[in-house]
Amino acid sequence: MPRVRGSASSFIHGVDKRFGPLPYTATQEFPSHGFPAATPDMTGGPGFQGMAALMQFVERGGLLISLDNMTGILLEAGFFPDHQAVDAGGLFHPGSLVQAMVRADGHPLFHGYGEYPHIFRGNAPLMKPTKYKREQVLLQYGTQPLKEELPYEGEIWGAAAMETYEKANPKIGEKMPYVLSGMVRNEDKIIGHSAVSLSPMGKGRVLGFTFDPLHRFLNHHDAGMVWNALLHWDSL
Repeated sequence: MPRVRGSASSFIHGVDKRFGPLPYTATQEFPSHGFPAATPDMTGGPGFQGMAALMQFVERGGLLISLDNMTGILLEAGFFPDHQAVDAGGLFHPGSLVQAMVRADGHPLFHGYGEYPHIFRGNAPLMKPTKYKREQVLLQYGTQPLKEELPYEGEIWGAAAMETYEKANPKIGEKMPYVLSGMVRNEDKIIGHSAVSLSPMGKGRVLGFTFDPLHRFLNHHDAGMVWNALLHWDSL
């Protein structure tokens, strides 16, 4: 499901039916219309029945892939039950190349990638799983942890706990620059959050990208993650 504008409500209901029928077909004046698909009426949307069909597809064992803002729409619609929206007030993230970190070593989604791939990201919704579901994050922004991932360093745990934590999470804490090309304002608002999450639902999975790996045929280096997902849809 590619990037679209709007909210879950605007996606579900689509173009107001009061303005229909609104055809999208080739005419003498506009011969390019109606390609690659034509319809006598483009008003309306998938509706609640359509959303139920998507959920049934996943629960029966399908893989649903969402890109960019579509991930935020599916989050609103309940397709990521262990996640919640992130209020990243002040974050300005126009199209920029940034540093990411693979959290699921050996995962088929990252065949052909290293541990620290760069990705292209613009402004898009963010989400994060609950504290005890962080394993659903396959790829994160930056290399630093979220605050809730840091162990307690008070009198009870002390330095010994930090040492144990660092051994269990050897990559967390690597100090690498986040912005590689372009600009990001208030980058501390995004570092550690999920770039790609894999959420179980019934017998299937929902794979949510919080960036667009197929952005205008521009970022070919990100597209491989989508192809890997399609190739390995039943072994993610």
